Amino acid sequence: MKNQNPWPEIINLLQSAESKLSKARVNAFGAYGLTGPQIGILLLLDKKGAMKIGDIADERGMIHSNASNICSRLEKAGFIVRDRLKDDQRVVNIQLTDSARNKMVDIKACVDAFYKRIDENVSQKDFEDINTGLVKLNKLFDMLENPK
Repeated sequence: MKNQNPWPEIINLLQSAESKLSKARVNAFGAYGLTGPQIGILLLLDKKGAMKIGDIADERGMIHSNASNICSRLEKAGFIVRDRLKDDQRVVNIQLTDSARNKMVDIKACVDAFYKRIDENVSQKDFEDINTGLVKLNKLFDMLENPK
């Protein structure tokens, strides 16, 4: 008899995929001692320049406290600095250090190689199917997150 409720299996598949992606990122970015979320924040700051924690969290789809914790680890590792605005000390901007800016060329090359490896193992049709399914799933979760 077919399972009447497919959601436990879907949730398990999502968790499994997230775990495998996390492990693949560790393998890919391990030389830098960085996690996938840390790389994501560094890439965002490299692209957009100085940002507030809340804006970083919103851009990355993260909880603000998680973004703050990740930024604290990046700060301890010398990748970012926190600067308070002179005219409003409550506002803290996060930006890359000079050292991090110099490393970003190598980090971006590593990220590009990671994506290339994925591209080499996924057909265009499979990519489109995966993307379509994930877009639909995200819309569903948006609806659940923000009920009317």
